[in-house]
Amino acid sequence: MMTFDEPQIAGHSSPGRHAAPAVDPLAALPAAPAVSRPSWIALSVSRTSVAKARRFAAEVIRDHVSDPDHADSIVLVVSELVTNARRAAAEVRRWEPHDLPLRFGLLATDRWVHLYVTDPDPRPLQPNPAPANGWGLGIVDTYAAARWVGYTQVDKTVHALVPAPGVTLTAAELKERTRDMGTHKQEADCSACNGKGGS
Repeated sequence: MMTFDEPQIAGHSSPGRHAAPAVDPLAALPAAPAVSRPSWIALSVSRTSVAKARRFAAEVIRDHVSDPDHADSIVLVVSELVTNARRAAAEVRRWEPHDLPLRFGLLATDRWVHLYVTDPDPRPLQPNPAPANGWGLGIVDTYAAARWVGYTQVDKTVHALVPAPGVTLTAAELKERTRDMGTHKQEADCSACNGKGGS
């Protein structure tokens, strides 16, 4: 005569029997490496786009930037980059309020924050020589260990790499982050770089 074992209920066993420990079939698999990708938003050319980018940046960096002054510096750099991108987009053509020609990206780690701002003007970057507030891209260069520009036939992306307070980025870190064409300041002993983002 065929018999069946009584069903086992978690945490309980039949009298005189021991329940086998549960085995997780995925436990033996190696953990997949974490993939870090920038977070992006699309922006219009209106003045409100700067405030939107600032709020977005503050939200994304919250888990990596604990120093309020450093967070404020990053948000200030975002303001300058997005303001320049708005101006560049406006020089290309007139945009409707619903158009979103700008893209803002941010990748944060505990050692640095990488900012990306893309505008639809593929011409070489022309910083405002006399911005109203007297800073312009100068403020970006005050806080960034590196600033460079990547071009395509239809747009350009301005990058800024802002290190955490007390962090000096290594030559390898700078080379990895600045592999697109551009230049960076020599705030690190960058023997791996020729000053133009290359080796």
